[in-house]
Amino acid sequence: MRDALRMVLTLLVVCTVAGVALAGVNGVTAPIIAEMEERALQEGLAQVLPGAERFAEVPPDELAGAGTPVQAAWRGLNAAGQPVGVVVKAAPSGYGGAIVMLVGVEPGGTLHQMKILSASGETPGLGSKATERSFLDQFLGLSPSIGLVKNQAPSGNEIQAVTGATISSQAVLDGVNAALDAARHLQNVR
Repeated sequence: MRDALRMVLTLLVVCTVAGVALAGVNGVTAPIIAEMEERALQEGLAQVLPGAERFAEVPPDELAGAGTPVQAAWRGLNAAGQPVGVVVKAAPSGYGGAIVMLVGVEPGGTLHQMKILSASGETPGLGSKATERSFLDQFLGLSPSIGLVKNQAPSGNEIQAVTGATISSQAVLDGVNAALDAARHLQNVR
């Protein structure tokens, strides 16, 4: 009985020390991680809409009808405060989790540039190809609603799916179409 009590107390002490250590590490690293994420977001905004001098975050109530993948949006403004486009952050569900992206949309509603912020759940060598520049560049200059084709050349407002990664390709497409729709709504609403 005494040995069992000693093992329980030892286990309790070890778990308590480990919990306190993990909480301490989290307390130290959480602000650093948040700062790095914010810096990556600001760099991403500037990359997908380079004509903007600053970005004004869109209030959540203006995004109420945007749909599930849309998480946030920013209006890009030039030095005079005039709108130069919209950046939409979307996170559609891919094969292995969310694919977080920024989509820069010009005032006419066409896609200017896009950037994948995170797609860690996609299969390396297959689904991850849907996050590569060669796939993403197909979207440039297109407007909603973009279609997806497999095993044939795209025409008009279509893109070619990544071979063997239809789910990931469709997820990126869903996020882009949702972002373009949200941007169109935001550019028409003041």
